[in-house]
Amino acid sequence: MKKNEKLKFGFTPTPVFAKKKLVWGFTLIETLVAVTILSAAVAGPMVLSIKNIGIAAVSKDQLVAFYLGQEVIEYVRNVRDTNILSESSDWLDGVKKCVPAEGISAGCYIDTGKKEVNSCEASGCVNKLKFDGQNYNYNTNGKETAFIRTVKIDDTAGIGGDEAKVNISVKWTGKYGEKIVNLQDNIFNWR
Repeated sequence: MKKNEKLKFGFTPTPVFAKKKLVWGFTLIETLVAVTILSAAVAGPMVLSIKNIGIAAVSKDQLVAFYLGQEVIEYVRNVRDTNILSESSDWLDGVKKCVPAEGISAGCYIDTGKKEVNSCEASGCVNKLKFDGQNYNYNTNGKETAFIRTVKIDDTAGIGGDEAKVNISVKWTGKYGEKIVNLQDNIFNWR
């Protein structure tokens, strides 16, 4: 055939169709492997972020417990200083309910907002602090928290009764079980 004849028929055989290879897509197994790798890449950071959220909640509770204990230490120091400056007969007057009597170590609980000191039962302090949006206290207006604060004062720590050991225990049950923060401070009759 001549060149002109090819154009008449409108069909020119070309070697393009003969060279073309078939291209197949992903197989099902390759797709499953890719999805598994992608899932592992996403799951790792997600697990870490979930654990970090839990740890942050525990850290927040520990911080609150520490400040609840520190609040009582400051309250006891204030009572001591007020008694000494007013020349009261006893420098621990006002917190004597926190001094264990004759081996009974129940302690007391102190409501710093109302300035009340109440003895615990023989089995120990079980009153949970309440949070009213601003302060932790024992009144009935707040939402009950998990925190139980116990105060014990040992006034036999120093010679002549001029030193007392203040022990505060704040315990709570949180996401990972029961936790306890213990604080201790020695106060002195500086008169």
